[in-house]
Amino acid sequence: MPSSPGTTHDLIRPREPIALTADAAAPSWLGPALQRAPWVVIRRGPVCDGMVPVGARGSARHQRFAAFLSVAEIAERLSPEDLVVSLRAIEPERRDAVPALAALARVAPVLARRGSRWGPGGSVGFEIATGAATATSSSDLDLILCQERRLEPGEAGDLLATLAAAAAPARIDVMLETPCGGVSLADLAARPARLLVRTPDGPRLWVDPWVVGATALLEAVS
Repeated sequence: MPSSPGTTHDLIRPREPIALTADAAAPSWLGPALQRAPWVVIRRGPVCDGMVPVGARGSARHQRFAAFLSVAEIAERLSPEDLVVSLRAIEPERRDAVPALAALARVAPVLARRGSRWGPGGSVGFEIATGAATATSSSDLDLILCQERRLEPGEAGDLLATLAAAAAPARIDVMLETPCGGVSLADLAARPARLLVRTPDGPRLWVDPWVVGATALLEAVS
């Protein structure tokens, strides 16, 4: 078992047989999906009583299932950063068929020059990790960037424009992981007075997601 349960966006391969627990009944597509690609992704939320919040995905975009997995049942874990080393393993025919997969090779040098940890998420990350053809011709390129230092809105706008140009014609969706939670790069570039921050306790409006513990600056979003 890995030394830690991991963090949001990490992909987990559970031990067999896969034992997920959930508040809702499992959908009919879940079993076949896990047989085809026995991986789940860590959702944003706390690890409670040794249970990790995870999400399973089916072949269709709407097929998503929120569940929990015991830490003891984790057989393997891959972070988005781990997947960067596997970019060259993408088959040429898949890159030709899926613009988001092809775009990875073009955005990689841009992000490598920044020096921050990063990696693919979403359907592209899932495909690289599992080998299952989950990304489609219309898939966005989801990118996860570890952003521990404050990124000013002007810097965010420049980075967004550079990545969008490199990824084209694929669309990009960039999530900054800050000390307080996840922030959309596009949201930050828009210079709002308060940012929507995705935290383990739910979405919050926050003035500065690089100021840890500034409870007076946030409010819950229903």
